Parts: sequence; C-alpha cells; structure tokens
Amino acid sequence: MHIVAIHEISDPEPFWRAAQELDIPSGMTLHSTLPNEDGSRAICVWEAESKDAVSSLVDGAAGEMSRNEFFEVNSENAQGLPT
Repeated sequence: MHIVAIHEISDPEPFWRAAQELDIPSGMTLHSTLPNEDGSRAICVWEAESKDAVSSLVDGAAGEMSRNEFFEVNSENAQGLPT
C-alpha cells in the first residue's frame, strides 16, 4: 500500500541530514520526497505494509525535529501513484 507522510519541520538542517542517512528496511520503498524551498515542510510517498510501519520508522528518525502526519492512499481515487 502507498502511504503519504506530511512533515512540518522545525529544524530543517538536522532533519534533512537524518533523512539522507535513513536506513530503509527491506519491504519498504520511499518513492518521492518533495520538500518546500526552505526545507521546513515536505511530503513523502512511501510503499509499505502499513501506515504504522512508516510512522514508526519516520518518527523514530525525525525525533523532535518535525511533526509528522501519515495516511493510507485511496488507490482507487489516486492519480500518478508509482508502480
């Protein structure tokens, strides 16, 4: 399933450094990372078994650097999902 993560980033520099070093487990794929110009907000598109799996990984890596929201994509109404 596809999961969207929405990040409100309070400390962009260490957040993006941690994102570059993130060890993504087998069975999960980060398809897109779409930050705004100053790195304070971003949307990421993941593929994983569950929203909880993505939430656990991202929240564990981001710590207090961002507030994160996650939702499962309704694939019947979505357009442009990665295959």
